[in-house]
Amino acid sequence: MIEHDSFFIDGAWRAAKSDRSFDVISPRSEELVGRVPAASREDIDEAVAAARRAFDDGPWPRMSPAERADYLTRIATGIEKRQHELAPLISEELGCSMPLSQYYMTVAPVLSFNYYAEIGRTLELEEVRISDLTSFTGGSAGGPTVPMAGNSLVVREPVGVVASFPAYNFAVPAIGQKLAPALIAGCTVVIKVPEPTPLATFVYGEIFEEAGLPPGVVNIVAAEPAESAYLVEHPGIDMVSFTGSDAVGAKIASACGALVRPVLLELGGKSAAIVLNDARLEDVVPALVGGSVGANSGQHCVARTRFIVPAEQYNEYAEALAQAFSSLKIGDPMDPDTVVGPLVTSRQRDRVESFVEEARREGATVATGGQRPADMSVGWYYEPTLITNAHNGMKIAREEVFGPVAVLIPHDGEEDAIRIANESPYGLAGSVFTADDAHGFEVARRIRTGTFSVNTVTADLGSPFGGYGKSGIGREHGPTAVDEYLHSRTISMDPGKQLPDAVTNGVRRGDGPGSLEP
Repeated sequence: MIEHDSFFIDGAWRAAKSDRSFDVISPRSEELVGRVPAASREDIDEAVAAARRAFDDGPWPRMSPAERADYLTRIATGIEKRQHELAPLISEELGCSMPLSQYYMTVAPVLSFNYYAEIGRTLELEEVRISDLTSFTGGSAGGPTVPMAGNSLVVREPVGVVASFPAYNFAVPAIGQKLAPALIAGCTVVIKVPEPTPLATFVYGEIFEEAGLPPGVVNIVAAEPAESAYLVEHPGIDMVSFTGSDAVGAKIASACGALVRPVLLELGGKSAAIVLNDARLEDVVPALVGGSVGANSGQHCVARTRFIVPAEQYNEYAEALAQAFSSLKIGDPMDPDTVVGPLVTSRQRDRVESFVEEARREGATVATGGQRPADMSVGWYYEPTLITNAHNGMKIAREEVFGPVAVLIPHDGEEDAIRIANESPYGLAGSVFTADDAHGFEVARRIRTGTFSVNTVTADLGSPFGGYGKSGIGREHGPTAVDEYLHSRTISMDPGKQLPDAVTNGVRRGDGPGSLEP
């Protein structure tokens, strides 16, 4: 039993002002394993005020990116030292398998903080732009009021105070991928931890303390929906970064739109795996299983949950996939042989069940799974489920289930497969399987998703990640993620004068159309 009564605010643990709390129930045992306080508005005010002071008056945004990078390296080291403690804690509160906790959940944040530290050591935030643009005026002459020349310093500055909302399914890695680029940019942050899985994320506070992070740079709270909404709209917040459902993301986007506030949304997906006629079944099936129900019980946003296969090979794929799904070991996530653990909450399992029942009512077939394991009366388990005899218009094929469920859809050729894949309100990820890698890239260019893979389901953690449509706004991962947390501004002088040496020394000179040589 792990019980917290404080939040990490202004560099220290402060007792919560609220008397409300969250119970953390283990999805494998249905037993109480932890408790954290639920923030009041006063707690939220204190966390935002601490982040505001750290940004407005503290040293953090005034450090160079290279100086901030040293702190990120210490944070990465702190996480690495506690991997043995974090892995079982993540599996206990989330229900994911221990191998997933050991080899991804606790490794990814180390990667993120080290990666953005490395970016910070060479990150340039200023550029001199001296230009003559008269050649672009079409023969018209510029005048003294609006000179067709530039003499400016372009500066990229941190957005400010960020409210960050990681999702429950990958909370510990998500904090790394959200927090590290925000910090290297110079922002300060208030993290609102996810309700079902707060225990491992609270450990970050201890790691930040040990790393010597300046007070208020990062603050950690837990909150119920009303207080979470209060944080989103708080006047002390400059930007919101959220990962979660498209329904909640739409509300956040609406609130930020009304406030004209930047927002980064990484939302749901209903990603397609296109299988072309020339692909080999024995190569495709393991990838489809691992990229759907075989990871975190299907509770991941990039899960390939629409298998779009050639109509003439439909029965062959249905049989092979049903056999593969039914062979996966369901059980205690602490058992290293377990592949499919429980769902995070009983409510989530109920939701998955409702989707499968709706598919049955719509005329689809449950080829395998579709129920709770008969021999497991304790824990929120659900069998890996393959839905066949389905089409892309069914609810099971259009909405995100977020559980161990995938739907098999036939296509009548490549053009039909591309049409089906694009016929979705989401556009987060996807894959194509083909004997011709180069042709796979041609198909990939025609699918409207933020990320896409050829003959694999793996993601590139050093390149942009995000979605089209209801899958979100903005990009995480890679150098692009840092740009999300920076504003560009221009400071100009009369083009006839020279910028002061004190301003230009050591600053990169911009190039491009109209730029003048030094």
